[in-house]
Amino acid sequence: IRAYISEMNGKIPSDLETKVMEISNLGGTPLVVCKNEKILGVIYLKDTVKPGLKERFDELRKMGIKTLMCTGDNPLTAATIAKEAGLDGFIAECKPEDKIEAIKKEQAQGKIVAMTGDGTNDAPALAQADVGIAMNSGTQAAKEAANMIDLDSNPTKILEVVEIGKG
Repeated sequence: IRAYISEMNGKIPSDLETKVMEISNLGGTPLVVCKNEKILGVIYLKDTVKPGLKERFDELRKMGIKTLMCTGDNPLTAATIAKEAGLDGFIAECKPEDKIEAIKKEQAQGKIVAMTGDGTNDAPALAQADVGIAMNSGTQAAKEAANMIDLDSNPTKILEVVEIGKG
């Protein structure tokens, strides 16, 4: 936005950076809205962490399973969401090819990798993972690339998948 507004000879409000950082630090994604050369405001978008998710990830950790979030969000937003959800780590500003690379890196270390996803951009990584789980609410591409579809669209279903696999 900064480059666009400058190119249009517009003015950047002095508090814009502060607002963007505040939203990011709260785990939100700042969406700067402008019309032509004028910035109209910043919209706060936020994914919510489903109740019980952190506890489910704790159960996975007790089973020796590491949880990692690959997201297109900025690093501040990703860090906040990862902390709220109780994840072991995250990769921010992640593109589809970055997801594949992260999976291959873990597989090269002899690890079995499961991935949950719902978007077209997740499809290549779902196909690369040893176990790909597509959300039922997701795109057709994700469903076709995955090994299974989670009818409840609950990313912690992986816990049940692991329990069945070990049983």
